[in-house]
Amino acid sequence: MPDRRGCAPKFGAGVLGILLIAWGCSGPRPLNEAIRPADEQAYLAALREHPEPPRLAFYHWKARTTGRSLSEVERADQALSTTRNPFDANRDPVAVSRGAVVYKAHCLTCHGENADGRGPTMPALLPRMDFHAFDKRFAVTLHRGAPRTWFRKINEGYTSEVVNADGSLNTMPPFKDTLAREQIWLAITYLQSLDAYAGKKAGAAE
Repeated sequence: MPDRRGCAPKFGAGVLGILLIAWGCSGPRPLNEAIRPADEQAYLAALREHPEPPRLAFYHWKARTTGRSLSEVERADQALSTTRNPFDANRDPVAVSRGAVVYKAHCLTCHGENADGRGPTMPALLPRMDFHAFDKRFAVTLHRGAPRTWFRKINEGYTSEVVNADGSLNTMPPFKDTLAREQIWLAITYLQSLDAYAGKKAGAAE
């Protein structure tokens, strides 16, 4: 059995260990399994009420569900670390669900429904965008998905070194003015979620 603290096996390296890592680290849960319908409905309703920027919609939703003021929610969000994920993808199905909702709303068009970089607006397939790739899953095994790097790229933007057929580069815009820090961490939590540790389906979570 893999160690539940990660997906690295307890009993050393070897062929069996590699197979276990490959089985346990195949990538984020499918969206239809990860998302709790109530989370998606609430988020979409907030976006309809406060469409721009999505960060504001999230703050209003958070204030309404926690009973805190909008200013309190915003201060708490700005106090979140930019290097340490406050959520645990292996133990928090609610965070995984909400992160999957954020991913579906704001990341799917480029990164794809299966988080493999095959989004409908992508002109070229970029291996680095595939969150099922071995390097991404091994990063999750070692330190829960290289959170500093992932947060920085989403927050500050990123330009790929791969050149498209027309000579253009693929650029992800910075989301620091679009999404709350918590939204970014939730999306990362979804990308960190491992099939082997899915446990009960999100729809059954409390």
